[in-house]
Amino acid sequence: MRGIRVKVRNGNLEQALAVMQRVMQSSGTERLIKQEQTHHIKNSEKRILARKILERKIKSQDHARKLQTILIKKVRGL
Repeated sequence: MRGIRVKVRNGNLEQALAVMQRVMQSSGTERLIKQEQTHHIKNSEKRILARKILERKIKSQDHARKLQTILIKKVRGL
């Protein structure tokens, strides 16, 4: 059986909802739901999202490049 199951203990529904939200965030389910939005996204919003994604990608590549140079220096003993 697929899905997320959360036990409600002592009738504490608020705590169960908080646990379910954390589980959904950690499993990526919440992100998938947001990607499946059915309403229209304006072109300006698409451009902003694309720019943010590009900036995140460039930052990640730059970080990886810095880590690689540090590891190379460590291996070579410099």
